[in-house]
Amino acid sequence: MAAEEIFQQRIRLGSLFDMYGGLLTEKQIQCLKLWLYEDLSLTEISEELGVSRQAVNDLLKRVEQILEDYEKRLQLLAKESKQKEKLRQVITLLKERNFAQDERAIEILCDMIE
Repeated sequence: MAAEEIFQQRIRLGSLFDMYGGLLTEKQIQCLKLWLYEDLSLTEISEELGVSRQAVNDLLKRVEQILEDYEKRLQLLAKESKQKEKLRQVITLLKERNFAQDERAIEILCDMIE
């Protein structure tokens, strides 16, 4: 896997954690925080948690799958992404300061709240 793909996967995992992290167990949360935010290696995490390196690896894979399953079912991250894109469109339209564009911006906002 290329460095860019790894980076994008890590960003996605962080976003999923932000969205669904409250649904994880304390041990899952602690392990993921150490890996994502503290940037600890699997070995360092295993020492911190008092488990084997393989256990940490398995836990991280399992947590990633759990978070992806939540997203697959609830699609909160996808919905948030669509809303952000619509808001970007509104900002662009409003910056143009054209009456027709203002009307379109209002339509987009109305669509978002329905």
